[in-house]
Amino acid sequence: MRIVKTYSFKSGEEFIEKRYKSELLEVEAAIRHANATSCLTKPSSEKTKVGQLLYSPADLNKTMKMELRDHGWTEKSDGKKGYHEPRYAFGKNRFREMDGIKNKVGLEIQFGKYAFMGYDIFSKMVIFNKLGLIKCGIEVVAVHELCKHMSTGVSDFDQLLIDFKYRGESNIDIPVLVIGIGLTEQEEKDRAKLQTLYSRNKTEALKLIKFKEYNGAPPGPKSKEY
Repeated sequence: MRIVKTYSFKSGEEFIEKRYKSELLEVEAAIRHANATSCLTKPSSEKTKVGQLLYSPADLNKTMKMELRDHGWTEKSDGKKGYHEPRYAFGKNRFREMDGIKNKVGLEIQFGKYAFMGYDIFSKMVIFNKLGLIKCGIEVVAVHELCKHMSTGVSDFDQLLIDFKYRGESNIDIPVLVIGIGLTEQEEKDRAKLQTLYSRNKTEALKLIKFKEYNGAPPGPKSKEY
């Protein structure tokens, strides 16, 4: 994958470049090494995308975190996830967790609704900072072109900019660098090829694709046939 856009909230880019350059380089490398084509694993049943093959947010998230795990952002695990997200407990079954923390840098890889992006930056990162666990944050989100090939409701980089513009900064906010990611030229070609094959010949497509399995119904508005 590739970095398409960045946004520096509360001088986040300058702060991280100056004090946490090595951590930033590790995140950037994880993005570049992520193979988006291997995450094209979600058959859609949504009204506006019925029968289409989409990118799985969970798989995109996992493929980046698996590499970052090897650099100490998460703890190794023998479980299915392959990693443990850093978390802070507030009591029994009450906790907050991040996708990764290293040397006081908090990381969130967010492919959810726009409200979750805002929560990461304006609430969760602030809480972890107050607890003394992080001093700054990096938020990785999809750009619009990538979102078009994901589930309905996944928000994009530009949606987050609306919150920044109209909310402004608070004295409790911390420096955050937002990184908008998208497809490389080769991944774009692979996407078009696989999606076309899936729409025309699912049997042949399934020889190249391993579907993401969900517990219960897949997210998103469903078609009447679902």
